[in-house]
Amino acid sequence: MEVDKIEAFDYMLHLFEEWRDNHETIKGKPFPKLTAMKLLFLAAAPKEEGGDDLLDIFDNFYAVPYGPVEIDVYNAIQEDKLPSYTVNYRHIERKVDELYKPRNTTVWTGREHGDLYNRIRDAVNDLREKNEKLVLLNAFELVEITHRWSSWNRAMDFAEFMKQLSAKMSIDSIRDSSKIFDLK
Repeated sequence: MEVDKIEAFDYMLHLFEEWRDNHETIKGKPFPKLTAMKLLFLAAAPKEEGGDDLLDIFDNFYAVPYGPVEIDVYNAIQEDKLPSYTVNYRHIERKVDELYKPRNTTVWTGREHGDLYNRIRDAVNDLREKNEKLVLLNAFELVEITHRWSSWNRAMDFAEFMKQLSAKMSIDSIRDSSKIFDLK
C-alpha cells in the first residue's frame, strides 16, 4: 500500500496548528501557504547528519526561488484537495467543524508503514525541539532559513544554468545538506 502524502501532510498541518496554538500571538490565525511549505520541508528533512527524516514520504522536492517545495503537496494545495483544510489565495484554514482524523487508519497505524502517524509526530516534535519559535517566524524568515541548505543552492544554480525557474532536489542531496544546517 502506498502512503498518501497528501493525507500525511494534512496530519502534519494539524500538528503545526497545535504548535502554533501554544503561542497567543498567532493562535487561531490562518496558516499562510508559504509558511506551511517551508515547515513541511524543515520537518521532513533530517535535523542532523544521519538523522531520521520523512523523505521516503515527501520525496518530490524542487528548488524554486522561495526555497524547497514538495511539488505533489504544492499541487494538492493549489487544487484545494486537502482533506481537513480549505485553501484560499494565501492561506490554509481548517474546514468548519472539522476535527482531525485520518481517513485511512490502516496507513497510519498498520505495521506495513512503521506507524507513520508517530513518525510524522516525531518529526514535527524534533523540529520543535530544535527551535520552538519557528512557527512564530513569517514565511520570508523561513524562506531565508531554507535558503541556507546547500541542496537548495545547488539545485537553484543548476536551474539558473538551464535558464529555468526550478530544479529537482535529490533526496540524497537533501540528506547531505543536513550536516551543515542550523535551525537557529
